[in-house]
Amino acid sequence: MSNKHKPAGKKFWITILVTLATVVALGWMLRQVDWQQAAITWGKVPPWVWLLSGLGLAASHGLRAGRVRAEWRGQLRMGWREAWGLMVRHSAWVVLVPMRGGEAIYVWALHRQGGVPLRQAGLSLLRLRLQDMAVLAVLALALFAPFSWPWRLLLLLAMLVAAIWLLPAVWFIVQERAARRSGESGRQLPAPAWASWAYAVSNWIVKLAAIAWPLLSLLPIDFDAALKGAAGGELAAALPVQPPAGFGPYEAGVIAAVRSAADAPWSEIALAALVVHLLALAVTVGSSIVARLLGWSHRDLRRHPSGQDPA
Repeated sequence: MSNKHKPAGKKFWITILVTLATVVALGWMLRQVDWQQAAITWGKVPPWVWLLSGLGLAASHGLRAGRVRAEWRGQLRMGWREAWGLMVRHSAWVVLVPMRGGEAIYVWALHRQGGVPLRQAGLSLLRLRLQDMAVLAVLALALFAPFSWPWRLLLLLAMLVAAIWLLPAVWFIVQERAARRSGESGRQLPAPAWASWAYAVSNWIVKLAAIAWPLLSLLPIDFDAALKGAAGGELAAALPVQPPAGFGPYEAGVIAAVRSAADAPWSEIALAALVVHLLALAVTVGSSIVARLLGWSHRDLRRHPSGQDPA
């Protein structure tokens, strides 16, 4: 009995240590902030910037919903409302539960609400995450490449083509290894379809732009540095070891990325990163609450006898 509880206990203490380290690190990053001056700076940011950023983050959730809808439309009752409800619920759990434990809600929701086998739902999550990391890595490499924008765009296009071509082979290997570890020989899921790639690329472009826009207004930097800051924060947020809500690693990622492109004070970057982080959290958690109140995130996803998808 005690051996069964050791992994859970170890994970609990790792979470506590990561959270404490994050609190200390975030306090250190913000130690020199002039909060009165910060309030004046926030007041100078036009309201339409916050609105545009919030709408962009909401649009990002919509694009992610389109991707998951395309993935399950032939098997589940996955209309736009159900797909959006599932994705904002999943996103909220991911950001609020430490150590990325909230990822499991995607698998559990598909299994509980749609009757999808746990193995198939887990492979679907893994496929989506591999695709996300491929797209984000390609965008980051293009952003940080020491070239002018026309050459960066050409590099981005070339790397996207390479990623779309290579990922099916990687995905096949991943599934084979997963099957050997589990001892199950269930059917394999195909590599992401073209529609999935279109949604994934669009999602990350929209999300990075939505985060970069307020950074541009809060800091003395250009849009190139702001985009790099947004990419740095998202790359840090993708790390497997995360405190609750990702506070600390996200801000550190923004600081490192912005400082690589602009000479802005650490404390100002940390504060701006914290502000956009809070905005993103508010949009995500607020969307999940709306989806729960409307009942969209907890609907039965099993197909009707007629086999027709909802609008």
